Amino acid sequence: MDLTLKFEKENGIIISRPRAPINKENVWQTLAKTVEYSKSHNCYLLLFDIRQCSVDRPLMEGFFDMQNLLQIKGVSIKHKMAILYDPSLYPEERARFIENVVVNRPNPTYRMFDDKKEAIRWLLEFK
Repeated sequence: MDLTLKFEKENGIIISRPRAPINKENVWQTLAKTVEYSKSHNCYLLLFDIRQCSVDRPLMEGFFDMQNLLQIKGVSIKHKMAILYDPSLYPEERARFIENVVVNRPNPTYRMFDDKKEAIRWLLEFK
């Protein structure tokens, strides 16, 4: 899996850009590495840019993966997570369903966006 991590100092946001198929292993690795990186910058605002990721797995697999989000080492309810997706690769209905699962099950502050400016604006509300 190819993963780029960047601390955007001017906004105080960690940007994580994975380039891999969306599956449990890649999602959990990306999240774990991003959370670990965020510790070094004392930053809880995370933007995951998955616009270059493909998804070809059943929706219910995503449901089961994401309902246990807080089991990943280091993830806490302090983390605010914005997911930036491309609707041509990641269907809007899927994005909304996964967002609802995460918000209602493990309950971190988590939203999915198809516009980067909106995602950053939302994260900055927590500063």
